[in-house]
Amino acid sequence: MAANIITLRLCKGTEGFEDFQVEKMVAMESEVIKNCIQHTHNWTEPLRLTLPSGHVKPGKVLKKVLEYCEYHAHAKSNSISEEDVNIWDTDFAQNIITADKNRASVCDILQAADFLIIDGLLNLLCITIVKLLHRGRF
Repeated sequence: MAANIITLRLCKGTEGFEDFQVEKMVAMESEVIKNCIQHTHNWTEPLRLTLPSGHVKPGKVLKKVLEYCEYHAHAKSNSISEEDVNIWDTDFAQNIITADKNRASVCDILQAADFLIIDGLLNLLCITIVKLLHRGRF
């Protein structure tokens, strides 16, 4: 099982590092991480990837990104219906946006999704923001 776990190490500048243990299939929701795994890792030792804090903010931002990746990785492997995935996505995006009064976390999550190339998350948040802007609620 250890071979299926990846450590994502987030650089926190002068504060050191924050490690996140994730399943390989969850981490591979990111095209950047998937390319690292497929092209550079032989799985004879644990994989540790260091992410720059300039592109991926520490703490709750990466946790939210990983929450999205975990749901979608498990949805694929468990054949969850597209309708159920869409409902979860809508709730997930709404919760992010309504929980963040100053919108800074939304921008941080968008930046992380863009840097890590998680197109589904990036598209989901962009579409949600556009809908809210159209209604005058963002």
